[in-house]
Amino acid sequence: LIATYLLGPRRGRFYDGRGKQLETPNPMPGHSSALQMLGAFILWFGWYGFNLGSALRITGPDQNKIVSIAAVNTTLCAAASCFAA
Repeated sequence: LIATYLLGPRRGRFYDGRGKQLETPNPMPGHSSALQMLGAFILWFGWYGFNLGSALRITGPDQNKIVSIAAVNTTLCAAASCFAA
């Protein structure tokens, strides 16, 4: 939070080159949808590694059941986020 305060708002969006506040903010162009999807897939596979990897550390007779529930839960969360978006 301190770093965002020190950096301040984006240059050219809310203030002009001299530091005067603009009456209306400049519009921001759209971002790359392909890179957004790539980032989502990288995070999704990372969550599989994290959730299932940590569930594999559990020892006991129900270890396989817990790992499978973690896998299904991770998949359902990804599917729910697609609907929410």
